[in-house]
Amino acid sequence: MNALLKKSIAEFIGVTVFLTAITASIENVSPLISLAIALGIMILVTGPISGGHLNPAVSLYFYIKREITLGTLLAYVGAQLLGGLAGAALGHFLHGEEVAGFVANSTNLSPAALVGEVVATAGLVWVIATLISTKQTSWIPFAVAAWVLSAANFTATGAQANPAVTLGAMFRGALAPNQGVSLMVAQIAGLLLALILTMVFAPAAKKTAAKKK
Repeated sequence: MNALLKKSIAEFIGVTVFLTAITASIENVSPLISLAIALGIMILVTGPISGGHLNPAVSLYFYIKREITLGTLLAYVGAQLLGGLAGAALGHFLHGEEVAGFVANSTNLSPAALVGEVVATAGLVWVIATLISTKQTSWIPFAVAAWVLSAANFTATGAQANPAVTLGAMFRGALAPNQGVSLMVAQIAGLLLALILTMVFAPAAKKTAAKKK
């Protein structure tokens, strides 16, 4: 199998699984707990295959850092977004429900909700970037799961921090298209904030390492 195709399939499956966990658990145990556990496990499983991005914002970060090509970025993002749709549909199917589909709503999200998404996404990407730069990549699945669970408890949106999750929410009617798009913009803003944070603090880390030598 083509290497990029294999990686893309892994990204699709990973997102599908944890989106299913979110959607199918809404009426049972806390979807936040299901999300954190399923997301962490899927990062562990797909990490050796595709890098375990499972998030367009994360893939875009690696593209900006020139660690993946444009072709890989497009393939990953396409697979992740399809996984968001598939996970939302499968989650409803497991409960014998139909997906509501994209439902119009003229109500806009509050500034607080959008800022929460900026913070949640920035924290997520910054955690990943920091663990990579400090060569602690084995902690990424656990740190990401912990951050998402924590951020979900102090943001109005449940810390989606992932355009694929937002698309899934739009598909099942939990978010109107205009609301979902505004969240995606906030998530990209969070990614840019994370890039700034990594640039600001990376030089200080290098200087500290140099002094220790």
